[in-house]
Amino acid sequence: MSLPKIKPLEFKYKTSIENTNADLSIIIIDENDIEKGILKSQELIKLDTQFGGTIQKLISFGDFEGKWLQSSVSITENQKISKRIAIIGAGKKQDIKPSRARQIGIKSAEISLSLKAHQVIFLPYSTLISSNELISQSHIGFNLGIYKYPNSNSTPQTLSEREQPINVTYISNLSGCNDELINAEFINNSINTCRLLQDGPPNIATPKYVAENISEQAKKLNLNVQIWGAQKLKEMGFNAMMAVAGGSAQEPQFIIVEYKPEKFNKTIAYVGKGLTMDTGGYSLKYPSTYQEGMKYDMSGSAVALSSIIAIAQQKLPVHVYAIGALCENMIDALSYRVGDILTGYSGKTIEIINTDAEGRLVLSDALHYAAKDLKPDYIIEYSTLTGAMITAFGHVGAGVFAFDKELENIVIKSAEETGERAYPLPVWEEVADDTKGRISDLLNLGKTPGCAGSMLAAAFLREFTEDIPFVHIDIAGVSNKNQAIGYPSKGSSGYGVQLSVQIAKKVSESAR
Repeated sequence: MSLPKIKPLEFKYKTSIENTNADLSIIIIDENDIEKGILKSQELIKLDTQFGGTIQKLISFGDFEGKWLQSSVSITENQKISKRIAIIGAGKKQDIKPSRARQIGIKSAEISLSLKAHQVIFLPYSTLISSNELISQSHIGFNLGIYKYPNSNSTPQTLSEREQPINVTYISNLSGCNDELINAEFINNSINTCRLLQDGPPNIATPKYVAENISEQAKKLNLNVQIWGAQKLKEMGFNAMMAVAGGSAQEPQFIIVEYKPEKFNKTIAYVGKGLTMDTGGYSLKYPSTYQEGMKYDMSGSAVALSSIIAIAQQKLPVHVYAIGALCENMIDALSYRVGDILTGYSGKTIEIINTDAEGRLVLSDALHYAAKDLKPDYIIEYSTLTGAMITAFGHVGAGVFAFDKELENIVIKSAEETGERAYPLPVWEEVADDTKGRISDLLNLGKTPGCAGSMLAAAFLREFTEDIPFVHIDIAGVSNKNQAIGYPSKGSSGYGVQLSVQIAKKVSESAR
């Protein structure tokens, strides 16, 4: 079964608005462009003459001051340009970040959808978002804003509306803007893939469904793909992953996608946790409402596997593997139990203290495979691993646990450049010691219940990456219900796709 279709977003790039005949023109204006209800920007005054004075009228009669995300809509005087005009405020921050540019794109999409506009002109006249980078971030935001996971009971009318694209024309005289928008579109496609996989109901988005859809996209780009099922995983000795998958009727899938350009100096392995449904196993999540949203427990795999598509499309000069360790954690006579001792792919023994600490078990095999068999220069892992991360950062940021300072700097700098909230956290040796077992090498939960949960999970994962520079990124709070500026607040977020692409860029640049 293929991924469901969502409303397409198509874009063009032009240097003028002559004879565009659009449904809607969106003009971004900041507080610095207005003084006492009158336009003071010469560029905007000139633009307003083309619209027959509509912009000034909206400012004068609508009390528009250019404040952050303030908006006003009207019919235009010049219908040859567009039928309607919407002005959106960019505020007055001089250091507007990519996340804010994305939020403007999201707001633009909301207005476009509410007016059923299919031909849209985007005019970034605010000096605050006048760079190629911020215009492309607005495009990514527009894509985030029009996304909607399809209703399973769609009518012919809604199906027709879904299939009709929104065409956005970006007006700018900046050199290289079109190239930036093309790269943004590659990221958009990967974010859409990531979100569709995240939002998929667990009876549809099974391990096999995720693996097959990623494989289909990867093979179109001539990427190398391997998919291992239960028999191969048993032969390999992935006993920790197989224990977690043991209670499910769905066959586990281990997918490895490889992008290998002709020239590269560094290799990155992106690894993602892929629990397409997590009941908690015999340590059942209680109350049962805690299972709501557990379809998002595969977000780490969705991020890792979707990101490599954009990296390949941008033809970045870096060798990349993406690994998705996909399975379910269910309850059955064959489910693993509290007290069991497992010997994983690494040969280390793990005592099970709680079957709901399953993600780190699946990742233990995946990470050791990446380290031992692939031998990359860096391992970057995404997972919705701990509720403690939500306690720390809410639904706003991800925790970064790095075991290499250079790699930590690359990740944090990349997050700043893409406007994705991420913050470095330590792993203290006293906490790491809490993972050591008495009758096994390791415990899958610490000896001190409820203490330093996110740090302890990171320490556990480090046991399987040998001496390779490694970073664990806990996205438990931001994979869905993301409350950060520049992300949709409902459903999946696609957080991490841009970050992965930017990390790959920075690694390739540092290796030159």
